[in-house]
Amino acid sequence: MKNSIAYILKFSAVTAGVTLCLMATATAASPLDEGVNSYRHGNFESSAKTFAPLAEQGNATAQYLLSCQMINGIGVPTDQTAGWAMMESAANNAQPDASMVLARRLEATNGDKENIKSLYMTAAEQKQTQAMLWLALDAIDQGDKAHAKELLTDAWDEGDPRAATLLATRFAENDEDRISYLSAAAEKGELRAAAYLAEISREKDDRVGAVGWCAIASGLPGHAANVDWKEIGMAVERTCAKYDEDLKPAARAQNRANVDQFLSDFFDDYKAWKPWRPCAVR
Repeated sequence: MKNSIAYILKFSAVTAGVTLCLMATATAASPLDEGVNSYRHGNFESSAKTFAPLAEQGNATAQYLLSCQMINGIGVPTDQTAGWAMMESAANNAQPDASMVLARRLEATNGDKENIKSLYMTAAEQKQTQAMLWLALDAIDQGDKAHAKELLTDAWDEGDPRAATLLATRFAENDEDRISYLSAAAEKGELRAAAYLAEISREKDDRVGAVGWCAIASGLPGHAANVDWKEIGMAVERTCAKYDEDLKPAARAQNRANVDQFLSDFFDDYKAWKPWRPCAVR
């Protein structure tokens, strides 16, 4: 079982420098704050020592993060049985990420769908947008479009741009609403939304938008903190040249200059949304 669910619990998101936020805000550092701070900086032996008594007292966040450490053997000896039991305790204490991890574990091991759905419903009640998306897609499969739209709207209200993309492609009633949803999603780094916008721009013969949105959809280095425009230009030529290849040289050069400005403006205001990851602190 350990190997079959290994992909679920990865600490790469924590150790790779993903920006993590505390789940609770407090004016003074509490033991939980100290444990989370140790965890987010990779001081896992220290975080485990801090989380252990808090978990015994029923603190859901401490239970969740300590269970991640126990299951993975990070900072503590590996203990699958106790770790998963503590993960269940965290879920029972309304820790939405714990419910998510348990649901994904059941999916990975072909567990009962009703149990999976119940866990996602519990997480969704706690505003966990990943769970809302799963439930929305399940509702679409069941033909309950009204409930699906409600779930996606709630997820978008919580800031998940993937929900906006689905609202655009499944429920938008006109082009204006569709483009509005897609643009808002793309501005948060939703690459599929940018890909849709590239095709819409092509259909409208908007060569700047077509190449620009294609570049963004390709996941170019402008999504990082430091924009490498030379690398972006090379990547655009490799992946997005089809959108203006029929222009004459002078017109194509001008189009690319306009694309550079399009991308510069985009990345000036770019604020990427961070998707949920198991065992990372939100």
